[in-house]
Amino acid sequence: MALEPGRTSWTAPLDTVRLNPNDDLTTVTAGQVRDVVRRLAEAGHHQNGAPDVLVVFDAGYDATRLAYLLADLPVELVDRLHSDRVFHLPAPPWQPGTTGRPRRHGPDFKFSDETTWAAPDVSTTTETTRYGTAVATS
Repeated sequence: MALEPGRTSWTAPLDTVRLNPNDDLTTVTAGQVRDVVRRLAEAGHHQNGAPDVLVVFDAGYDATRLAYLLADLPVELVDRLHSDRVFHLPAPPWQPGTTGRPRRHGPDFKFSDETTWAAPDVSTTTETTRYGTAVATS
């Protein structure tokens, strides 16, 4: 889908592809994105030096692999994650004298459980005319 410019939520379908049983969703999706970026450039809507094309995926896409497959394009990928998705924080450092293999993962980071979240490194607040106070943390 393509989003209309400006303050609107209208979208326009670009391409629809029926997947065959042996098709890989991520490879097909990368091909579609690659084709859209090519068409944008050919139409003069994206030139070298312009901001990257923002590509937004819904939950269910393999954003990590898509980022790898599209690394040569002027795109930025954003992927929505399921609320039940679990990540792992960094593993604690291995201590000399301990037995067994070092841990590969640290504690769980669950979107649905704020007690598993680390404190944000940075927090900013901005007043907006349309939405009031916006707070961003990272």
